[in-house]
Amino acid sequence: LRQVEFDQLKSQLNDSQLEVAIFTESGERGFTSGGIDYLTTLLHQTLDQLIQQQDVVAQAVAILDAGIDQVNAVVRDTPGFISRAAQILGIRLEGKITPSQVNGISRISSLVVVNAMIFQEILAEHEGAVYPLHRMLADHNLLAACSAHWRLILDEIDYYPIFYLAREIILSLTAHADTLAALKNLADTAQRIVSLRAALRHDLMGRVYHRLLAEAKYLGTYYTSVPAAVLLLKLALGDNALMSGWHDLARIAQLRIADLACGTGTLLMAAAEAVSDNYLRACARIRLNPCMGELHRFLAEEVIYGYDVLPSALHLTASTLALRAPDIAFIKMNLFSLPLGGPDYRLGSLEFLKSRDLKTRDLFGALVETRAVTGRGEIEDQAARIPDLDLCVMNPPFTRSVGGNLLFGSVPNKERQRMQSDLRELVGRNNLKASITAGLGAVFTALADRYLKPGGRLALVLPKALISGVAWEPTRELLRSRYRLEYLVCSHDPWRWNFSESTDLSEILLVAAKINEAPAADADNLTVVNLWRNPTSAIDAVTIFHALKDNPTPPQLPQGQGALELLMGQEKLGEAISISWEEAKGWLQWMLPCAFAQSDLIRAAYQLLQGKLWLPGYGIKGLIHLCALNSLVKLGPDVRDIHDGFKTSLSPTAYAAFWGHNAQSVFTMAQTPNAYLVPLPQAKKNRPLRRVEDLWPLAGRVLLAERLRLNTQRLTVTRCSEPVLSNMWWPVKFIEHINMDCFEKILMLWLNSTLGLITLLAHRQETEGAWIKFKKPVLENLPVLDLETLAHDQLDRLAAAYDDLGHQGLQPFPEMHVDPVRAQIDATIAEVLGLPDFTILRRLLAQEPVVCLRRL
Repeated sequence: LRQVEFDQLKSQLNDSQLEVAIFTESGERGFTSGGIDYLTTLLHQTLDQLIQQQDVVAQAVAILDAGIDQVNAVVRDTPGFISRAAQILGIRLEGKITPSQVNGISRISSLVVVNAMIFQEILAEHEGAVYPLHRMLADHNLLAACSAHWRLILDEIDYYPIFYLAREIILSLTAHADTLAALKNLADTAQRIVSLRAALRHDLMGRVYHRLLAEAKYLGTYYTSVPAAVLLLKLALGDNALMSGWHDLARIAQLRIADLACGTGTLLMAAAEAVSDNYLRACARIRLNPCMGELHRFLAEEVIYGYDVLPSALHLTASTLALRAPDIAFIKMNLFSLPLGGPDYRLGSLEFLKSRDLKTRDLFGALVETRAVTGRGEIEDQAARIPDLDLCVMNPPFTRSVGGNLLFGSVPNKERQRMQSDLRELVGRNNLKASITAGLGAVFTALADRYLKPGGRLALVLPKALISGVAWEPTRELLRSRYRLEYLVCSHDPWRWNFSESTDLSEILLVAAKINEAPAADADNLTVVNLWRNPTSAIDAVTIFHALKDNPTPPQLPQGQGALELLMGQEKLGEAISISWEEAKGWLQWMLPCAFAQSDLIRAAYQLLQGKLWLPGYGIKGLIHLCALNSLVKLGPDVRDIHDGFKTSLSPTAYAAFWGHNAQSVFTMAQTPNAYLVPLPQAKKNRPLRRVEDLWPLAGRVLLAERLRLNTQRLTVTRCSEPVLSNMWWPVKFIEHINMDCFEKILMLWLNSTLGLITLLAHRQETEGAWIKFKKPVLENLPVLDLETLAHDQLDRLAAAYDDLGHQGLQPFPEMHVDPVRAQIDATIAEVLGLPDFTILRRLLAQEPVVCLRRL
């Protein structure tokens, strides 16, 4: 830069790559590289991070919690208020109210009120008609003062989502002396929060609420983590996404961004932040002074739409959105509370499957007026409406229709069955590409597709089962047929498999563009980000985004080599690879590029599924004849079918079983039955009765794991001395014309070898990190060693190896690299098939986080 002419300095700096390190009181984050945009964003995020490190957020949370506790101590013993507040908050109660429900209702009511007080105090700085709190506190009846003044704000200024709900809560309180005293304490709390100017000035109140609500004692639901939201929206709203010309406010105002299950608005706030960043950068490039006030107005009044079934969540969304620009008086916000259940059996946002415009009922059951009048005149229809969208961002509810995880589990039992039936009928009538078995997330994805414009984008937080689950196949087909997947982000961090707060379930981030025309050749790549460190701060998220943005497309699978390393100084945050979307969309599952944290293992798995042995540093070093498992065997009955036909017996019967999968007792390939079954004489409640004659003929000696805990267990497949059924294993029965005894032994060796395990893990359904499942339709197509292509001497040598090793104990999977039995299995397979030593793959697999639960 010293050699550049002064008048060229800005443009030269704009095109320069910088090495940036962050130094704060908490230490050095190390050097990362990026352009001037990256430096700008990093400085902004570092400031927020410093504020958090100085405990401003923690201090605000503690102050709010203490103030809310004081109110809670008074009103939780007032059953009348609790009942009224529950109705106002849209919380459905059934039977006797539990103490935890009372606490939750009381706390969220107090949070709504104190939040309105905080916003009133801030608004008073910019609006002459709004009184500061100290004037309200001078009134002998704070209840009446708040009610009257909030009515005035609603009539003259609006901020309906913030003050309407809070006023309804206030009107539900009695003017008892203790209640008035607690309310004054709450107003004092609001003043103390506002005095923490840093928390408000740097837009951190959203994070205060986020941390406060992470505790189940408030809303009791899951929300996207702030770093995950930042990363997802940065990817979805990259510079060239949705539109060019981000400096043009008129064009920004035409954008429509919605979250159909917005909760407290974490994803919508991240979207607003990403749009703001794009606008500022675009203005800087052409030396245009930005109009941030107008931008915030457009975002709040025109661009952002939020929908949820919890009025209290929308109340907080409105607050965090408005606090981005408290000096701007917004005429309206497109935030809608939609009923769930009730006399009309409403389905929340899923009602948009019926109509774009919903005539909703208010909190007390009356039909909402279609138009409303404020002090500024008549405003548009208040009926909930969904526009055509440029971006739909969601972390939809993940409840499923199997096990104890009930669809619509928050509504009373008497309504739930009808709602489930209505949803099933709605999905069928609309021919939606969604399975209710997968859960509400699949239906919400199909709903988003209905209102997304061609060229628009989906940005979703979903269970990792999306990429491999059988029930998610209709959703994958929807994405194959109408979208181009741009990003898949998976966490391989054993400390956090998830991107939502308060859950340990494995999740992914997905960005997909709706097809409107043939994409350019260089745009037909799916970028897969395998995180070694799930970001814990917005700085980490921004670093990952800029590493992807400022570098060439990550190395492609299979042609390229290595991976794009995502670095924060000397710490590796993950690796990124790319794959042709044209190829990937032809796969039944998309687990393969996300199966492992180490890209070398992904390449090895990719080639192995093509029948090729690939070794790091050597390339393809051998060929292996593979076939689908179902060309050799038939898999036995589902676990549910076993329980619908049998129960365990206390004494020996004709029906031998292999029950459970105890890692301490199941450590050899050769096993004997450990239980017996007896047929059920009649069906269990709400279940069909399975005929024994349909189940028992499917018993087998070979058992393939139906589920595994990879960090403790040792075997993927075992062989019993006689045919059995099982509750945790798939019985495997060879097709009759095949040499069963010999083939059983060889299949045992193959599936317990490193190559067999890599193949299996590339087809797993991941529930919670190391807790995985193998579904029947997936296993039936699993590529395995084609036993029918082996010569007689190969068959004999492999069967003999099983006879030698079958009763020797194997170590848990994390110790496979030092397991002599597994080493002998691999050595035998390599020798008989004429392959080189592939010990390196076993070493890499042993250190995979999903296997050993240790970070790389």
